[in-house]
Amino acid sequence: MRRRLTLLVLAASLLGLGSASAASACQCAGCPPTACGPTAGSGAGSLAVRPSGPRGPLVSYAVGDGQIRFALPAGVASADGRRYVTAVRRHERTTLGIFDARTATAIGARTVAGGWNLGGVSGNGRWIALVRPRRGATAVRLVDARTGAARTFELRGWFDVDAVANDGLRVFLIQYVRAGYLIRFYDLARRQLAVRVLTERGEPMQGTAWGAVSSPDGRRVMTLYLRGRSAEVHALDLARGTALCIDLPRGTLDELRAYSLALAPGGTTLYAANPALGVVATVDLARLRVTRVVRFHPVAHADTASRGAAVSHDGRTVYFASGSGAYAYDAAFRRVRGRYGLGGGIAGMAFGRADRYLRLVRRDGSTVRLVAATGRRG
Repeated sequence: MRRRLTLLVLAASLLGLGSASAASACQCAGCPPTACGPTAGSGAGSLAVRPSGPRGPLVSYAVGDGQIRFALPAGVASADGRRYVTAVRRHERTTLGIFDARTATAIGARTVAGGWNLGGVSGNGRWIALVRPRRGATAVRLVDARTGAARTFELRGWFDVDAVANDGLRVFLIQYVRAGYLIRFYDLARRQLAVRVLTERGEPMQGTAWGAVSSPDGRRVMTLYLRGRSAEVHALDLARGTALCIDLPRGTLDELRAYSLALAPGGTTLYAANPALGVVATVDLARLRVTRVVRFHPVAHADTASRGAAVSHDGRTVYFASGSGAYAYDAAFRRVRGRYGLGGGIAGMAFGRADRYLRLVRRDGSTVRLVAATGRRG
């Protein structure tokens, strides 16, 4: 009998969609990207759903038959989909569990003295960042998952980890200030916090972080921020230590919350869709701007608790959810088709190996398979 799990959908999920404007100043804040990341991912014929958000448990489904393959406790996955790290604090030590995210096989464990919170994992899964608040300061420890070697630094003020570079030489941080928060990075080679602030004009970000997605190579992190009637994507380059914001189409706050995002194979094209606005946008991450906007008839009352998107392996088709239905965007002919009924809210979706079928996981843990070319169940 097929097992079912009751799934919850993260209120702050994937990101959104853009206008054809060039990159400009980003004024954002609210919940940090570390608490608002993507809730599902796919790879190697599996679909990993995060029932309670990006820091919660992981449930892996087989794309082919929809069966649950395995489940892992709360933790953080690497952007390349290969590693999964958990942290358990007991007494005066923290034990890190390292797993193969594709099979749930335990690879190893590292014990760190003191009580630490899991802050993040580098895109290649090698470096694990831990955070420990202190009185008026924040301690950060970077652990090498291969050797267990660790480096620790302490900063005055309140910080959290946003991302870790693949080489372990930069830890990108969220610094909370009275006016919002700043994105900065600590240079471990120089043992100092970089003076340069990774927000436009160096000003505090004001707004709400409403989702994030990372490129599989661990180079980029794209975070959507909502502020008033505007939405912007903060594109962070972990290799260069630079960032830029990309303006997105405007709308009411309720409409902006309907955004879903999917990264195309290759990691240079970002597709974003919003059924409440009736828009699908193509974001060129090499040029850092929206290059195309396609419009369709908007949904009157979009269910913002049910979102998600997936791109086919050939990069041509993008499926995105809206409440208990889904749409398909043909990137070659630049048109949207659907809405296809799914019988329930969606927690995650992924294409099969040959792109013929699409597997969707509902919020109640059940699954449905669609024929990608027609949107019919099959």
